[in-house]
Amino acid sequence: METLSTSQFKQRFTALVLSARDWPRKPQDHHVLLISAVVGLAPDRTYSEGEINQHLQRWCLRFGQNLPIDHVTLRRYLIDAGYLQRDTAGQAYRRAQGPLSQPFDPEIETLDLDDLVEQAAREREERRRKYSA
Repeated sequence: METLSTSQFKQRFTALVLSARDWPRKPQDHHVLLISAVVGLAPDRTYSEGEINQHLQRWCLRFGQNLPIDHVTLRRYLIDAGYLQRDTAGQAYRRAQGPLSQPFDPEIETLDLDDLVEQAAREREERRRKYSA
């Protein structure tokens, strides 16, 4: 599978956050959202279930408001897709080590996702104003 570039990620992530009303069917869009959900988690750290839940709840509030998903379902998707690993007791979580089902440009890790969405929303609003004028 091709590596997801930063520009591809930015375009699809903002479009999904601002416009999607259902969990995406396209595999690449699915992965864009999953990648965005693990951004900010340190790859060399173990997280408790509470810490992971808090991180994913925050993601749902910031980026998943238009999507029919909660933090528990998101956590399941992340585990099933290999972005998160869980210990057998279900109490400790880590970002996946090794190759992912959707490799991505490491620069994506440095993006400010909140700023990215705010900027895209402003640009959309500006285009709407120009179009309606």
